[in-house]
Amino acid sequence: MSTTRRGSAASSARRTIGVLAPVVGGFYFGALIAGASRAARDAGHRVVAVQTYPAGLDRERYPDEPLLEVPVALGAVDGIIVIVKAVRHDRLASVQAWGRPVVMVSEDETSLPAPVVVPDNAGGVRAAVLHLLDHGHTRIGFVGNPSQRDIRERYEAYRSTLADHGIVPAAAWFHETVDNHEQAGADAATRFLGKGIPTTATIAATDRNAIGFLRALRTAGLVLPRDQAVIGFDHTDSGARLLPRLSTVDPHNDRLGRLAVELLLARLRGREVTDGVHRAPSTLVIRESCGCGAISGDTPGRSPTPAGSRLQRLADTGFGAPSLGTDTHRRTEGDARGRWVHAVLDPMIAATEHGALPSGAALSRLADLTYDRRPHPETLEQLIAAVRELERELIDTVPAGSDRAAALQRTGTEILLALTKGCTRPMLARSGYLERTIADQYEVDMDLLRGKGPSPRALTWLPRDGRGAACLGLWVGHSPGDRQVEIVGVDDSSGALSRLIGLRTPASQFPPAALTRGGTPGSSQLTLVLPVTSGGSDWGLLAIDGNVDTRMTSGRDKYNHWAALLAVALDQERLMASLRDQRRALEEAAGRERALADTIRASEERYALASMAAQDGTWDWDVSAGTVYYSPRWKQTLGYEEHEIGSSPSEWLDRVHPDDRLDLSASIAAQLGGARTPLELEHRVRTSSGDYRWMMCRAVTVLDDAGCPARLVGALVDMTERKEQELALRRNALRDPETGLVTRMLFLDRLGAALKRTRRAREYDCAVVLLRVAEAPGDEAAEADVRREVVRRLRLALREGDSAARLRQDEFGVLLDDVRADPARVEELLASAMSEPEMGIAVGVLPSIQRFKNADDALRGADIALLRAQTHS
Repeated sequence: MSTTRRGSAASSARRTIGVLAPVVGGFYFGALIAGASRAARDAGHRVVAVQTYPAGLDRERYPDEPLLEVPVALGAVDGIIVIVKAVRHDRLASVQAWGRPVVMVSEDETSLPAPVVVPDNAGGVRAAVLHLLDHGHTRIGFVGNPSQRDIRERYEAYRSTLADHGIVPAAAWFHETVDNHEQAGADAATRFLGKGIPTTATIAATDRNAIGFLRALRTAGLVLPRDQAVIGFDHTDSGARLLPRLSTVDPHNDRLGRLAVELLLARLRGREVTDGVHRAPSTLVIRESCGCGAISGDTPGRSPTPAGSRLQRLADTGFGAPSLGTDTHRRTEGDARGRWVHAVLDPMIAATEHGALPSGAALSRLADLTYDRRPHPETLEQLIAAVRELERELIDTVPAGSDRAAALQRTGTEILLALTKGCTRPMLARSGYLERTIADQYEVDMDLLRGKGPSPRALTWLPRDGRGAACLGLWVGHSPGDRQVEIVGVDDSSGALSRLIGLRTPASQFPPAALTRGGTPGSSQLTLVLPVTSGGSDWGLLAIDGNVDTRMTSGRDKYNHWAALLAVALDQERLMASLRDQRRALEEAAGRERALADTIRASEERYALASMAAQDGTWDWDVSAGTVYYSPRWKQTLGYEEHEIGSSPSEWLDRVHPDDRLDLSASIAAQLGGARTPLELEHRVRTSSGDYRWMMCRAVTVLDDAGCPARLVGALVDMTERKEQELALRRNALRDPETGLVTRMLFLDRLGAALKRTRRAREYDCAVVLLRVAEAPGDEAAEADVRREVVRRLRLALREGDSAARLRQDEFGVLLDDVRADPARVEELLASAMSEPEMGIAVGVLPSIQRFKNADDALRGADIALLRAQTHS
């Protein structure tokens, strides 16, 4: 790895860090961005997080490439953090050209010479495999998609850990998934069951894979973890809600974001930062799915951990990132962990040594510290076990029945109550947050989809409470370089951003500085930039100050939803405007149509008279009455008398050839539906003799005063003779009329197709055989007899896939298909076609066509073989 030094940027006026991420919410991307935001704000920087994939992804299956190809928001940042797959790999090299220091997260270090932050994938998986080995498992499988760097490292660590213990995983133990989501895990479980349950335990590369895997196994009737122990990787809340609850590895995604910012800031301050991998530690979280009876901080089969040390470890692993209150901004995260541990231990020790009880203020502070640490769902159970164990350790040091023993027991209970309050408050807060989010989302949906009131561009649909400033920019122009956006809507409580309306700016300068300067260092907000996309629509960019939701399993955060729904509303607005324009145009056209109505009727009468003079079979279909008038000439054309044809449409439609009936019905329906062009269709109609004759039908639609189709008026013309001549000409273009064999043109086409197949499959080959009938001077009848006999024998010798053609008057070509499968094909053909030498047939054989570039070259090679055969004969 190389070491690079960046110039100092301490005097930078921007003090902004750009983060490029596929999406900007969810337990992975959201937690990374949240951790980066906290670290940046602690250092006095602001974060602009740009979502590079479309909003409203179809079932979260990311497309092959990011949507955004322009350097959005990169013109106004000090440095850039690129999260895995946010930028196309072939474009990563151009990131350096943007002139900003770069740190990547979970990308291959070969993609760009820059620091790469990754979780300790190997350490986390190794701990998980060792834990399963301690349970006695020796057949341990793996489920995941190793196309991504993190998953690949987890898979390699799984294999190497097993190898260290003398275990070689069988191929049936590995189940590759198409992505990291639940359905892919369920699909892997189906294959796993189909192989007869080859393992007793499984490591899943992601929690979402593990969840789908576990659910599918339970549906199939397996008892978990008895029949299959499972450990995931990600530490998602959804894993804690399973039965059994999912043991997992916590990669501490927020710490990854923090580490990325620390490395970036170090470069900005001129310190040396090595390119290559920088790892953040991972932690094994034990629940029931691995086979442990309850949530525990200890690993079975290992030495027990002292309760005090367990509390210290819980301070590191049982909580998320601390909240952004002023207290945690003033102190480092390590100090916060230490204060929490002391807030638990000190009252217990004071009760043990002096019989002192904790004060209400101390207990309230412990509850607040626990709440600020954002405990995970299982943390309370771990804390109860640790505090009770600490209580048992300490009570052995005081006389039984003494005041200190009673004080210690009461202190333990009070501490547990305080910890319970601290752990349940985040749950209640999240419940309230989700309730507010649902209510806000309902209002947003109704405002955007009802299509009334102000334009969605005005951003008045944003929730009234709990939102930051917002700015909407729509694309203008289609230049291939740095595209421009026009700011069409802003929303902020001060009204200071209203002056931006109408401003056009390059995408690299969006969001405008007036928006990103709105936040102050230490606030809980960051600026999110999302594509306003839906289906095939790409309207522009929405920038909004807010907080990412790091607890959602998926990327379906509210901002992503708003951006997708905004695109739908803009689509609807454009459609309604188009409909209004069309309505005005139709109203104007209606007046012109009514003025022309009399002229049209007169034209219809003249057309009918002209048709009678031309002996066409005219007809008049009354749409509202459902009856058709067939002229006498129409009936005569089909060989019927006047009284033999009624007035029903079926008199015509039921006589149409079955192969043409659907086309005729569709054409009539199109006319009645408002087609602008007259109906004109060739089709076959059954005559009174039972034969079918080709007819040309031409018709126009007559509208009533309301502009609705009232009649179809047309004529039926017999064109059988012309159609048969046309079909005969078409057949003769591809078939020799004398022999029925294909022509030279079609033979070359088939030979060319065979050459293309030889390039796709090297084991495939064809042979070309040319046969030339010797001339019999003055005896054309004899030559014709020989040609007919050759054709007859060729037909008998050909197999499916072969092709025979008449190339010239006296020359025939045969393409023998797949001769490698049956090398004796050529000899069999020659034996059949030339069993009588006196027939005077010369033969040229091209045994292989693989070396030729095209069909003409191959046929020329066969000609040369034929000439050589004639020369040596």
